[in-house]
Amino acid sequence: MKKLILFLCVCFFVVGVTPAFTMTINVWEVTNENISTINSWMNAQYGSVHVLEDFEDIHSGWYTQKETGVGTFTAEGKIGTGATSYNKNHKESSTDSYFSIQNSNKTWYGRSNTTTGEDASRWLDSGDITLLTLTLRDTSLTNLFFYIQDPADFSVTSLYANDHNNVATNYTFSNETDKASFFVGITLGDNEVLSTLSWSTTSQSDGFGLDDFSTIHNPEPSTMLLFGFGLIGIAGITRRMI
Repeated sequence: MKKLILFLCVCFFVVGVTPAFTMTINVWEVTNENISTINSWMNAQYGSVHVLEDFEDIHSGWYTQKETGVGTFTAEGKIGTGATSYNKNHKESSTDSYFSIQNSNKTWYGRSNTTTGEDASRWLDSGDITLLTLTLRDTSLTNLFFYIQDPADFSVTSLYANDHNNVATNYTFSNETDKASFFVGITLGDNEVLSTLSWSTTSQSDGFGLDDFSTIHNPEPSTMLLFGFGLIGIAGITRRMI
């Protein structure tokens, strides 16, 4: 009898253990055909959507570093020289790298706001610099998603997600369609801590836009519906006040 109980306990332990999955980066172009797939990824996270940063409360302008709801963005690498760069739009002789917060209801060189709402109009623009880094504010996240617009339409843009051990998982955009928008979903395995994200480009005139950094948490039933916002939008988002 004791042997039977011991056997059952061992079986329960083996079956009950949650496997440790490694960090994954899933990317889908935002199209009508991919909306159901994006929805499936979101629903698989089991919880409610919480917006960490949509840039709507940040003043438009140029920055070398900016603290936000999702973390601190830092301009690094070589300066931008393209149409969306600080050097083309503000000070041509600058040797410092800058990104910008743009405020417009129109598409700007393939980039635009992705946040739903009548007053929504802002996004982060890379300013064509060759390296942009985000140091995450909340290191307890089990997932993170965001939108990237117009990456690598004639060059290469690489996304690196680093855990606390500086082990990087990456995804590369290469020669994508001009003005294309992509959903990026990152999931973390057990005991993994997402510490930084970085975007690296091979060109000083081929930047991108970022918007709507969000996470899904709380073990509660949820049905999330994505609908068109010109490209895509999220219904029923609860926004975290900062």
